[in-house]
Amino acid sequence: MENKPVTLKLIAKELKLSISTVSKSLKDYPRIKESTKLRVKELAARLNFTPDISALRLRDRKSRIIGIILPNLSDHFFTRSIYGMERLATTNGYNIIISQSHDKFELEVTAAATLLGSRVDGLIVAISKQTSDFTHLDQFEKIGIPVVYYTRNPSFNLNCHKVLGNTHQGCYMATEYLINRGHKRVAYLGGPKMVNFSHDRFSGYINALKDNGIPFNAEHVAYTDFDDENTLLAIKNLFSDPENGPTALVAFKEKLLFDTIKFLRSIEHPAHKKLECIGFGNDPIIAYLSSPPIASIEENPESLGEQAVILLVKLINGDISTNDYKKVIVNCNLKVHESPSLAGTKLAE
Repeated sequence: MENKPVTLKLIAKELKLSISTVSKSLKDYPRIKESTKLRVKELAARLNFTPDISALRLRDRKSRIIGIILPNLSDHFFTRSIYGMERLATTNGYNIIISQSHDKFELEVTAAATLLGSRVDGLIVAISKQTSDFTHLDQFEKIGIPVVYYTRNPSFNLNCHKVLGNTHQGCYMATEYLINRGHKRVAYLGGPKMVNFSHDRFSGYINALKDNGIPFNAEHVAYTDFDDENTLLAIKNLFSDPENGPTALVAFKEKLLFDTIKFLRSIEHPAHKKLECIGFGNDPIIAYLSSPPIASIEENPESLGEQAVILLVKLINGDISTNDYKKVIVNCNLKVHESPSLAGTKLAE
């Protein structure tokens, strides 16, 4: 048997199964018994079976390629999510093509056109902060190519499949954690104000204040488009009152926390040594900081990426109707970084 090429037919003959059953077992079809899947996968692994991708493409009339459009791969969140996407795509026999929009609508439109021309079987997209027109993405579904929106909520486009992080829950947990530590002046530094995927975080912040009896103060809220000038202006506005300014901060992402601390230190602001911060990200660099943020909101980007691929593959295979719109939510976790000596302490009243 070692001298023969390892094919589905050979595995099927060895196990006395149909070729279809072997193929579906390797693709984890839910209707195949787990015991059968296990037998097939064990023999396939033992024989070093490798699927013939070109044969799959000819038989299925598919490219076996998934297109992905992201805002920016320099953002650690998207780098981590790609790890989850690629792992699941490979497991299901797909390759991926990644395009970056750099958070610009025009580049997103160009990327979509390129991927459409590449005959991808499906598209996963995190829309740019400028996107409000979805014509360039709708054209995929018009010709039968499914689209899954992930991590950024396209609330202008209600009829769509999406995989989102529970950023409302994440921001709520972070705000409440700071309140429970004794803070009554918790600020929020958000992303672009008019962008829909920013709203869930802000609503989590507002609800946590309300549920804990803390009055909302508009002066403790600022927004940035993420460019350096805009971010610096937002930070200056938040901390313009040294006496009655925020004692804690929740930020859209951790880079904004680092920018805040850097600025406050540069002007020797009274808050810079005592300010307690939490941001979205849980960046690995935090483990190397002598004075890390007190906690991070872990968005679980690998899981978001995996869930996006799982949903897209089901759409490609016809396991889910294109018009049966699905919304998958991945919860956040609060990762505490405070040192053991500070655990359980609260801000002095």
